[in-house]
Amino acid sequence: MRFIHIADLHLGAVPDEGKPWSERRKQELWDNFAEVIALAEKEKIDFLLISGDVFQRQPLLRELKEVNYLFSRIPRTKVVFIAGNHDYVHPNSYYRTFQWEKNVFFLGAQEVERVDFMEDQVSVYGASYWRREIREPIYDKIEDLDTSKINILLVHGGDAKHIPFSPEKLVEKGFDYVACGHIHKPGVLVKNRVIMAGTLQPSDPNDTGQHGYWMGEMTKQGVSVEFYPIRKCEYVHFPVAVHAKMTNGELQEKIAEVLSYAEPFQIYKFILSGKKDPDMEFDLKAIEQMDQVISVTKELVPDYDFDKLKENYENQMIGKFIHAMENMPEDSIRNKALYYGVDALCKTMRQ
Repeated sequence: MRFIHIADLHLGAVPDEGKPWSERRKQELWDNFAEVIALAEKEKIDFLLISGDVFQRQPLLRELKEVNYLFSRIPRTKVVFIAGNHDYVHPNSYYRTFQWEKNVFFLGAQEVERVDFMEDQVSVYGASYWRREIREPIYDKIEDLDTSKINILLVHGGDAKHIPFSPEKLVEKGFDYVACGHIHKPGVLVKNRVIMAGTLQPSDPNDTGQHGYWMGEMTKQGVSVEFYPIRKCEYVHFPVAVHAKMTNGELQEKIAEVLSYAEPFQIYKFILSGKKDPDMEFDLKAIEQMDQVISVTKELVPDYDFDKLKENYENQMIGKFIHAMENMPEDSIRNKALYYGVDALCKTMRQ
């Protein structure tokens, strides 16, 4: 059997809200999902496995209808999915009453349930969230798998607040494939057996790196699965070294040069680090208004000559502060306290 495994679509999210490209990114989340559906039809995929968080929040009825329409376009593909912690089955959720297409199987119970596909000799297990957090390792309760069949488990979790689990233990239970969601970075937890899908497309600037879908083939003899990136958006955290003589103009030119080599789908968060002229204030808003820039953060310290300051202000607060700090054991916290303390005292003197 051939399958596609995805998770964390977060339909309805508004990525990079306030930026000129935000509405385009919102639509791209839907467009990317539609592309996967089209691929399932083209590749004659037998199973589409979706491991939770189809939506960013409680789905609207019209949104469920849109997703159901997309599923209707792949009638030969069996779609099996669960609700995650973002789109959990709320007491008033439309998930509870919605009528899906015949090829769609929503595992909406809060305890692990199973759906059998006798013609394929496949059993798929899974459970949906009925609240935002589930701290219990509910997958540990699964027992007595029919090992003559292909056994698949849909998982959404992997941290202390969201169904902790051991990938190795799930393999030991007899699952041929564990389709995981929740963690947005794609990864192989156990080769060809336990896969974290990652988000189909990132919606948060901290979701760096590539994102996409997994496609493969599965038999009782083994599984072969491969990751396929969708390069519509990729967040990049880019460090920029700042020196003590750098001006606003030089900094903006440096960032503009980086952006000139950027791919069209890349969105940058610049991280400024190093020493700066104490009298220089960088215009971060101007940088954030550049195309393809989501934010700028700074990890800068003023470039003070402490020996000269001690000499010039020996009997004043600044000199005494530097002397006291230098007598303390040197570490990163002490160094930051020294820089920021001197900076605050110097700024007070300038006022």
